Amino acid sequence: MAEHAVLLMLALARDLRGFLQDQVERRWRFLADERPMAQLFEKTIAILGVGVIGGNLAQICKLGFGMRVLGMTRTRRDNPHVDRYFDRAALHTALGEADVVALCLALTPMTERIIDQAALAAMKPTAYLVNVARGGLVDEEALIEALRAGCIGGAGLDATAVEPLPAECPLWALPNVIITPHVAPARDRLNEHLVDFWCQNIRCFAEHAPLPGLVGRHAGY
Repeated sequence: MAEHAVLLMLALARDLRGFLQDQVERRWRFLADERPMAQLFEKTIAILGVGVIGGNLAQICKLGFGMRVLGMTRTRRDNPHVDRYFDRAALHTALGEADVVALCLALTPMTERIIDQAALAAMKPTAYLVNVARGGLVDEEALIEALRAGCIGGAGLDATAVEPLPAECPLWALPNVIITPHVAPARDRLNEHLVDFWCQNIRCFAEHAPLPGLVGRHAGY
C-alpha cells in the first residue's frame, strides 16, 4: 500500500495522466509546452496514520526522496523517519506545510471526513491529496469543489466514498485526479503473506505470546 501511495504521488507530480494521453494520441510534447511537472525531492509530506503502512511510506519518502515527513498517529511515536509528529488539534497547521497529504488511517467515527472543506482550505494550492485507505475519510463533495476551484493541486484516489465509483461522479473527468479501483493492498505474493501472518498468530496463541495485529474494539481497528 505504501508503494501504491508513492505511485499516485509520482503520477500526480510528473503528469503521468497527460503523458499516457499523449501516447494514445501519438503526440510528442516536450518541456517547451510547460507541462505541470514537479519533483518530490526535499518536499514535505504529511502522513495521517503512521502505523505499519504509513510508517513504510515515511521510510520511502525520507530515504528515497529526502522529504520532510510530518506524521499524525494516535499511539506510537517512535518512527525514526518522521521528522515531527502532530496531533489532531494541529492538523490544519500541518496541512498548510505539506506538499503531499497521504491518508493511511483506519475509518472510525473519529476519523470520518477528517479531510473536510476546512482541511482542504488549509492545504497549499499546489498540494496533492493521496488516499490509499478509506473513501469515508474525505468529504468527497468538498474535494470536488476544491479540485475544480484550484484550491489544491490534485488528488490520487485508491478509495472513494462509493465503490465502485459511479460513472456519473465528477471525479472521473477532473484532469487533476488519478483514480485506481481500491487495489493498493494487492500484490503478487498477497496470499503467501496472509498465510504467514495467520501461522504466526497461531504459534503465538499456542505459546501464550502477544498476538500480532490485534483489533482494538473501542478504537475501531
